[in-house]
Amino acid sequence: MKNDSTITFLNFVLAALLLLSVGFAILTIWQSHQMTIVGIQAQQVNLSMQRLNGLINDSTAYNATAHNPDLAHVLQLAAQPTKPAGR
Repeated sequence: MKNDSTITFLNFVLAALLLLSVGFAILTIWQSHQMTIVGIQAQQVNLSMQRLNGLINDSTAYNATAHNPDLAHVLQLAAQPTKPAGR
């Protein structure tokens, strides 16, 4: 087989594509690992929000029978929408 400039150029292109493929594979693996971590954190936040909503609902039901003005004030503050924290 004759080793001319076209074969040499194509070998360099093949090597570059191989290195890019390995780089993208590593990047994909790293990003999927990060997405797994973010998914777990999102599940924990959702569970905490469900518990908080349950606590607010239970407190509202209790306050309907006990009529505590301090608890009513706290529940009113909890029901108001808040602005998201700026970065």
